[in-house]
Amino acid sequence: MRRTLFIQIAVIATAAAGISAGELAQAKEKSANSITVVYNHEGAAAADLVKRGGFSAFVQLEDRSLAFDAGGEATVILENLHSLGFDKVELDALVISHNHWDHVFGLPGVMSGTRNTHPVYVAATAADGVKQQFPRADVIAVDGPKKIAPHIWVTGPLEIEFMGAPLSEQALVIEDPDGLHVVVGCSHPGIVAIVERVREMFPDTPIAFVGGGFHLRSTGEVEILEIANALERLGVRKIGPSHCTGGPAVNIFRDRWGESFVSFDLGDTYRF
Repeated sequence: MRRTLFIQIAVIATAAAGISAGELAQAKEKSANSITVVYNHEGAAAADLVKRGGFSAFVQLEDRSLAFDAGGEATVILENLHSLGFDKVELDALVISHNHWDHVFGLPGVMSGTRNTHPVYVAATAADGVKQQFPRADVIAVDGPKKIAPHIWVTGPLEIEFMGAPLSEQALVIEDPDGLHVVVGCSHPGIVAIVERVREMFPDTPIAFVGGGFHLRSTGEVEILEIANALERLGVRKIGPSHCTGGPAVNIFRDRWGESFVSFDLGDTYRF
């Protein structure tokens, strides 16, 4: 309602200056915050994008840019960044959800494809490993919810045992007047647990969007429906499952959220 009122006022205010409503809408579209999936094996991507197993998303805000995860191959993410026009961007930060190869091995490509050295935020228990793998990275260990820039947070690590070994995973949270926009990597600790952490961090703020990998490929329909119910109770308005979510689960979320379902595959851009 506030955004609609703002646009109406802006149209009235700019009419006298000879700026049409269409031109205003175009300007707004160009300046909109956005999250673009730059690395994924899901989706009917454009011919000039390379599909690979893994995940990375590029976040563009009015005053900064950051990457979430780095995919699994440096050459592939570098090529995709170039094809999408994101190469040589002044990148302010990179957030790694968890230290699995398909989310972190592309890190050298991101670092070489952007114009500046930037901090890499990694869950504390994985920070030493990432630093050993990528000595050039300016790794910052995260051990709890942390504000990394104005209106940008990481949830801090949620712990789980995965394939017999401990695993830490965190998510990205962006504050916006419409609510919180949450990007997840694989959701190994559970997508509901991650959204519950976000709700604990911001108990009174709507959750406008949750997108990324939900790790539900081997999950049965009954449990997926329970997860959908839980996310609805937590107030998730828009949803964009991708990467490791699995086709059956994606279809369930698409049916449940209807027009509020967001395609979040390779090359897709979510604007807010």
